[in-house]
Amino acid sequence: MPTIAVLAAQRNGHHPNPGVRAVEAAGGKPIMAEASVGPDVLDEAGGLLVSDAGFDHEGPDAGALALLEAALAVDMPTLLTGKGMYLLNATFGGGEPSSIEGGTAMGSVSAGNEKATAPGREARRQIYLSPGSKMAAIIGSAGMFRLQSGAWSCRMALREPQRSGRLMSIAYQLDDGVIEGLESKEHSWVIGLQFLPERAEEVPASFNSLLLGLVERADDFGSTGENRT
Repeated sequence: MPTIAVLAAQRNGHHPNPGVRAVEAAGGKPIMAEASVGPDVLDEAGGLLVSDAGFDHEGPDAGALALLEAALAVDMPTLLTGKGMYLLNATFGGGEPSSIEGGTAMGSVSAGNEKATAPGREARRQIYLSPGSKMAAIIGSAGMFRLQSGAWSCRMALREPQRSGRLMSIAYQLDDGVIEGLESKEHSWVIGLQFLPERAEEVPASFNSLLLGLVERADDFGSTGENRT
Protein backbone atom coordinates (compact mmCIF):
# COMPACT_ATOMS: atom_id res chain seq x y z
CA MET A 1 0.00 0.00 0.00
CA PRO A 2 1.52 3.37 -1.01
CA THR A 3 2.50 5.49 1.98
CA ILE A 4 1.79 9.23 2.01
CA ALA A 5 3.41 11.56 4.53
CA VAL A 6 0.79 14.09 5.63
CA LEU A 7 1.82 17.46 7.02
CA ALA A 8 -1.25 19.09 8.56
CA ALA A 9 -1.73 21.89 11.06
CA GLN A 10 -2.66 20.99 14.62
CA ARG A 11 -5.79 22.55 16.06
CA ASN A 12 -6.68 22.15 19.72
CA GLY A 13 -3.78 19.76 20.09
CA HIS A 14 -5.04 17.39 17.40
CA HIS A 15 -4.47 16.94 13.69
CA PRO A 16 -7.49 17.55 11.47
CA ASN A 17 -8.85 14.48 9.72
CA PRO A 18 -9.65 15.52 6.10
CA GLY A 19 -6.18 14.89 4.67
CA VAL A 20 -5.79 11.58 6.46
CA ARG A 21 -9.26 10.42 5.47
CA ALA A 22 -8.72 11.47 1.86
CA VAL A 23 -5.47 9.50 1.60
CA GLU A 24 -7.13 6.43 3.09
CA ALA A 25 -10.11 6.77 0.74
CA ALA A 26 -7.71 6.96 -2.21
CA GLY A 27 -6.08 3.68 -1.18
CA GLY A 28 -3.00 5.08 0.52
CA LYS A 29 -1.53 4.69 3.99
CA PRO A 30 -1.13 8.08 5.71
CA ILE A 31 1.64 8.76 8.19
CA MET A 32 1.74 12.06 10.06
CA ALA A 33 4.74 14.30 9.39
CA GLU A 34 5.87 16.75 12.06
CA ALA A 35 7.62 19.77 10.57
CA SER A 36 9.62 20.28 13.76
CA VAL A 37 11.08 16.77 13.64
CA GLY A 38 12.69 17.02 10.22
CA PRO A 39 12.37 15.28 6.85
CA ASP A 40 13.35 11.77 8.00
CA VAL A 41 9.67 10.76 7.83
CA LEU A 42 9.98 10.90 4.05
CA ASP A 43 12.23 7.82 4.17
CA GLU A 44 9.07 5.81 4.80
CA ALA A 45 6.92 7.57 2.21
CA GLY A 46 6.31 7.53 -1.50
CA GLY A 47 4.43 10.84 -1.58
CA LEU A 48 3.78 13.99 0.41
CA LEU A 49 0.50 15.80 1.15
CA VAL A 50 0.80 19.25 2.73
CA SER A 51 -2.77 19.77 3.87
CA ASP A 52 -3.46 23.46 4.56
CA ALA A 53 -0.24 23.81 6.58
CA GLY A 54 3.28 25.25 6.54
CA PHE A 55 2.42 28.93 6.14
CA ASP A 56 0.76 31.57 8.29
CA HIS A 57 0.55 35.36 8.47
CA GLU A 58 4.21 35.49 9.52
CA GLY A 59 5.30 33.55 6.45
CA PRO A 60 6.55 30.01 5.79
CA ASP A 61 7.39 27.67 8.65
CA ALA A 62 11.09 26.74 8.65
CA GLY A 63 10.44 23.09 9.41
CA ALA A 64 7.83 22.81 6.67
CA LEU A 65 10.25 24.43 4.22
CA ALA A 66 12.90 21.85 5.07
CA LEU A 67 10.41 19.00 4.65
CA LEU A 68 9.23 20.26 1.26
CA GLU A 69 12.77 20.90 0.05
CA ALA A 70 13.71 17.33 0.94
CA ALA A 71 10.73 16.00 -1.03
CA LEU A 72 11.54 18.19 -4.02
CA ALA A 73 15.19 17.10 -3.98
CA VAL A 74 14.16 13.52 -4.76
CA ASP A 75 11.25 14.46 -7.06
CA MET A 76 8.71 12.94 -4.67
CA PRO A 77 5.07 13.24 -5.81
CA THR A 78 3.69 16.14 -3.77
CA LEU A 79 0.29 17.78 -3.39
CA LEU A 80 0.00 21.00 -1.40
CA THR A 81 -3.37 22.52 -0.54
CA GLY A 82 -4.61 25.72 1.12
CA LYS A 83 -1.70 27.34 2.92
CA GLY A 84 0.53 24.69 1.35
CA MET A 85 0.32 26.45 -2.01
CA TYR A 86 1.89 29.54 -0.44
CA LEU A 87 4.60 27.34 1.08
CA LEU A 88 5.34 25.94 -2.38
CA ASN A 89 5.65 29.41 -3.87
CA ALA A 90 7.94 30.54 -1.03
CA THR A 91 10.14 27.47 -1.42
CA PHE A 92 10.67 28.37 -5.07
CA GLY A 93 11.59 31.94 -4.18
CA GLY A 94 8.25 33.60 -4.83
CA GLY A 95 6.72 36.43 -2.84
CA GLU A 96 4.25 36.14 -0.01
CA PRO A 97 0.51 36.43 -0.66
CA SER A 98 -1.14 39.68 0.26
CA SER A 99 -3.20 39.75 3.44
CA ILE A 100 -6.63 41.23 2.86
CA GLU A 101 -7.95 43.46 5.61
CA GLY A 102 -11.28 42.60 7.17
CA GLY A 103 -11.44 39.08 5.75
CA THR A 104 -12.50 40.18 2.26
CA ALA A 105 -10.40 38.86 -0.57
CA MET A 106 -10.97 41.54 -3.22
CA GLY A 107 -12.65 39.19 -5.66
CA SER A 108 -11.73 35.87 -4.09
CA VAL A 109 -15.50 35.52 -3.85
CA SER A 110 -17.44 35.45 -7.08
CA ALA A 111 -19.99 38.13 -7.86
CA GLY A 112 -23.19 37.54 -5.97
CA ASN A 113 -21.45 35.72 -3.13
CA GLU A 114 -19.90 38.62 -1.25
CA LYS A 115 -21.66 37.73 2.00
CA ALA A 116 -19.52 34.61 2.39
CA THR A 117 -16.27 36.39 3.25
CA ALA A 118 -16.65 36.87 6.99
CA PRO A 119 -14.23 34.95 9.24
CA GLY A 120 -15.48 31.46 10.01
CA ARG A 121 -17.78 31.34 6.99
CA GLU A 122 -17.45 29.64 3.62
CA ALA A 123 -16.79 31.46 0.34
CA ARG A 124 -18.04 30.26 -3.03
CA ARG A 125 -16.23 31.24 -6.19
CA GLN A 126 -15.51 30.21 -9.76
CA ILE A 127 -12.05 29.34 -11.03
CA TYR A 128 -10.61 28.63 -14.46
CA LEU A 129 -8.37 25.57 -14.86
CA SER A 130 -5.96 25.78 -17.78
CA PRO A 131 -5.94 23.09 -20.47
CA GLY A 132 -2.62 21.29 -20.74
CA SER A 133 -1.93 21.37 -17.01
CA LYS A 134 -1.18 18.20 -15.09
CA MET A 135 -4.25 18.81 -12.97
CA ALA A 136 -6.51 19.03 -16.03
CA ALA A 137 -5.11 15.73 -17.27
CA ILE A 138 -5.65 14.13 -13.86
CA ILE A 139 -9.29 15.15 -13.46
CA GLY A 140 -10.05 14.72 -17.15
CA SER A 141 -11.18 18.25 -18.02
CA ALA A 142 -10.35 21.94 -17.94
CA GLY A 143 -12.41 25.12 -17.90
CA MET A 144 -14.64 26.70 -15.27
CA PHE A 145 -15.35 25.11 -11.88
CA ARG A 146 -17.23 26.30 -8.82
CA LEU A 147 -15.57 25.86 -5.42
CA GLN A 148 -16.00 26.83 -1.83
CA SER A 149 -13.31 27.05 0.82
CA GLY A 150 -12.66 28.18 4.36
CA ALA A 151 -12.30 31.81 5.33
CA TRP A 152 -8.51 31.77 5.92
CA SER A 153 -7.55 31.34 2.28
CA CYS A 154 -10.22 33.85 1.30
CA ARG A 155 -8.30 36.45 3.33
CA MET A 156 -5.09 35.76 1.39
CA ALA A 157 -4.37 36.35 -2.30
CA LEU A 158 -1.42 35.29 -4.44
CA ARG A 159 -1.17 37.03 -7.82
CA GLU A 160 1.23 36.93 -10.73
CA PRO A 161 3.71 39.50 -9.35
CA GLN A 162 4.26 37.25 -6.32
CA ARG A 163 4.43 33.96 -8.27
CA SER A 164 7.84 32.30 -8.59
CA GLY A 165 8.99 32.17 -12.20
CA ARG A 166 9.87 28.52 -11.61
CA LEU A 167 6.20 27.69 -11.10
CA MET A 168 3.37 27.72 -13.63
CA SER A 169 -0.07 29.12 -12.87
CA ILE A 170 -2.66 26.47 -13.72
CA ALA A 171 -5.83 27.83 -12.11
CA TYR A 172 -7.00 31.31 -11.27
CA GLN A 173 -10.02 33.52 -10.78
CA LEU A 174 -11.03 35.32 -13.93
CA ASP A 175 -12.41 38.39 -12.21
CA ASP A 176 -9.30 39.42 -10.32
CA GLY A 177 -6.42 37.12 -11.27
CA VAL A 178 -6.02 35.47 -7.86
CA ILE A 179 -4.00 32.30 -8.40
CA GLU A 180 -5.77 29.10 -7.35
CA GLY A 181 -3.24 26.54 -8.58
CA LEU A 182 0.48 26.15 -9.30
CA GLU A 183 2.64 23.40 -10.80
CA SER A 184 6.39 22.97 -10.72
CA LYS A 185 8.12 23.19 -14.09
CA GLU A 186 11.05 21.23 -12.69
CA HIS A 187 9.40 18.16 -11.18
CA SER A 188 7.35 15.22 -12.35
CA TRP A 189 4.32 15.69 -10.07
CA VAL A 190 4.26 18.72 -7.78
CA ILE A 191 0.94 20.58 -7.57
CA GLY A 192 -0.15 23.38 -5.24
CA LEU A 193 -3.79 24.44 -4.84
CA GLN A 194 -5.30 27.24 -2.78
CA PHE A 195 -8.48 25.23 -2.27
CA LEU A 196 -8.77 21.92 -0.39
CA PRO A 197 -9.58 18.88 -2.58
CA GLU A 198 -9.26 16.66 0.50
CA ARG A 199 -12.56 18.21 1.64
CA ALA A 200 -14.83 16.52 -0.88
CA GLU A 201 -17.81 18.70 0.01
CA GLU A 202 -15.95 21.84 -1.13
CA VAL A 203 -14.93 20.77 -4.65
CA PRO A 204 -16.40 19.06 -7.74
CA ALA A 205 -16.45 15.26 -7.54
CA SER A 206 -13.84 14.95 -10.30
CA PHE A 207 -11.27 16.65 -8.05
CA ASN A 208 -11.09 13.45 -6.00
CA SER A 209 -8.83 12.20 -8.78
CA LEU A 210 -6.06 14.43 -7.40
CA LEU A 211 -5.76 12.26 -4.29
CA LEU A 212 -6.06 9.10 -6.36
CA GLY A 213 -3.32 10.45 -8.62
CA LEU A 214 -1.05 11.25 -5.68
CA VAL A 215 -1.42 7.72 -4.30
CA GLU A 216 -0.86 6.19 -7.75
CA ARG A 217 2.29 8.23 -8.30
CA ALA A 218 3.50 7.42 -4.79
CA ASP A 219 3.14 3.74 -5.65
CA ASP A 220 5.25 4.27 -8.76
CA PHE A 221 7.81 6.30 -6.84
CA GLY A 222 8.14 3.55 -4.26
CA SER A 223 8.78 3.84 -0.54
CA THR A 224 12.00 1.83 -0.51
CA GLY A 225 14.17 4.53 -2.02
CA GLU A 226 15.24 2.86 -5.25
CA ASN A 227 13.77 5.71 -7.31
CA ARG A 228 15.49 8.45 -5.33
CA THR A 229 18.59 10.31 -6.37
